[in-house]
Amino acid sequence: MAKWDDLVLAIPPHAGGRSQAPAAVTLLETLLGLHEAQLTLLRGLHRDVRPLQEGPFLAGRLHLEAVRAPQATRDEQMERLKSARSCFTEAMGTERDKARLSFIALHLGLCWLLLGAERDAREWTQLAHRTAVEAMKDILVEASKHQGLTQNRYLDPALTFFMFFTSTATLGAGYLFWDRVLSKRTGTVMRRALGQMQALADYVDMLGEVRLRLGELPHDVARYELTHGVDEQQSVARITIRKLISDREAIYFNGRETRKVTWNDQERSEVITRELI
Repeated sequence: MAKWDDLVLAIPPHAGGRSQAPAAVTLLETLLGLHEAQLTLLRGLHRDVRPLQEGPFLAGRLHLEAVRAPQATRDEQMERLKSARSCFTEAMGTERDKARLSFIALHLGLCWLLLGAERDAREWTQLAHRTAVEAMKDILVEASKHQGLTQNRYLDPALTFFMFFTSTATLGAGYLFWDRVLSKRTGTVMRRALGQMQALADYVDMLGEVRLRLGELPHDVARYELTHGVDEQQSVARITIRKLISDREAIYFNGRETRKVTWNDQERSEVITRELI
C-alpha cells in the first residue's frame, strides 16, 4: 500500500508537458496503490466507502489499470486515460461528501497531468486541496456543537426542573454535576474529532506538496496547522485550524468563528473575519 508521501515523490517537479514513460508509470502505479490508504481514511472518518468501490469511480480506476497493460500502444494509453478522466468527471457530478470529492478531484488532476495538461492538473489539485480542508473544517464545526452547556438539548429542561422544585444549593450542585457530565462527553467528542482531523491533516499536507511539485508558487499554496488544548482533566477542550498566510499573518478557525491574526516584534492584533480558512 502506497503512502501519501510516495505520491509527492512520484510527481516530476513542474514537468512542463506530458510526462515521459518511466515517470508516468511510476505516478500511475503510486496513484493506484493509494486506494487502500484512501479507504482507510474514509473509514476513520465514518464515511461510506462504497462510492469509491463501485460506479464511475471504479470504472475510472479500471481504465487506469488498463493503461499499464504491456501490449497497449501509446495511442491506446491516451484513450484509456481520457476514458478514466470522463469516469472521474461523472463521479464528481454525483458526489456530495467533501472527503470523497477531494479524492476524485485528485484523480482527475493526475489524469490531466498524465495527458500533458499541467494547467488543468493544477486546477483540479487545488480543488482537491480546498475540499479536503473544508472536510476538516466541517468535522470541527460538528464537534464544536457539543461544547458548552447551552448547546446541549437536555440541559435546559434539567435546569428548569431544579429551579422550580429544589433549593438554590441543590440547583448549584445539580449544575456542577451536569457540568462535569457534559464536559466529559464534550471531551470524548473533541478527542474523536481531533483524531479524524489529524488523519485528514496528513492528506491535506500531501496535497499542498503536490501543488508545489506542479509548479504553483509557494505564496499561492496555503499551509495549514492543527493545534489543540486540554482542560484541567486533560480532556481535549479546544481544536484550532491555522492557515498560515505569511510569517506574520495567519487565519484561525475554532469551529465557531474565524479570526485573522497579525503580529510583529511589538504587538499582536486579532479581528473576526469572513475570510476563508
